Amino acid sequence: MFVLWLLLGLLALTDSSEGSSWGCYGDIQTLDTPGASCGIGRLRGLSYCGVRASERLAEIDKPYLLRYQHIMRTVGQKYCVDPAVIAGVLSRESHGGNVQVNVDNAGDGIRVVQDPGLYAPTSQISEFQVSRMIEVLIVRIKEIQRRFPTWTPDQYLRGGLCAYTGGAGFVRSRQDLSCDFCNDVLARAKYFKRHGF
Repeated sequence: MFVLWLLLGLLALTDSSEGSSWGCYGDIQTLDTPGASCGIGRLRGLSYCGVRASERLAEIDKPYLLRYQHIMRTVGQKYCVDPAVIAGVLSRESHGGNVQVNVDNAGDGIRVVQDPGLYAPTSQISEFQVSRMIEVLIVRIKEIQRRFPTWTPDQYLRGGLCAYTGGAGFVRSRQDLSCDFCNDVLARAKYFKRHGF
């Protein structure tokens, strides 16, 4: 009986440490971010901006993203990316699966979003689509790593997020690490991390 309790305790420790902070690209819980710009808040009907707006948008998208939590965990393990970051990107890009996202390259950017109507249900997001989005993010992070080899993992994550839609050329120095996409995604990711993603 003692062995069973010991194994259950070790399993609980493993689960809690994995859920608290994992991923090869920094610890999102330690990152400061100003959150969404006022323009992003207004696009979704909010009269405020910043972390409060990002968290509200994440809260709105959360019920839809819960459907994909197992996919985010699988893709996160495959690419060593925190599932909360994946949830943040999905929330920003597709409102939790409520707009269609084409993950093919569009010029130097990554996606073309076609909004059939705010919160209108669309087809399911597949593991392939999530994998493709995260592959693009990883490519951008690795481009930033090659260009700035002395930066920290946190800076690589920020750089990859800022380069996600605009290409690696968008990031020329540390001053470019505070783009709206990155700030909003990180604030949403921190919210999702606190809510079990």
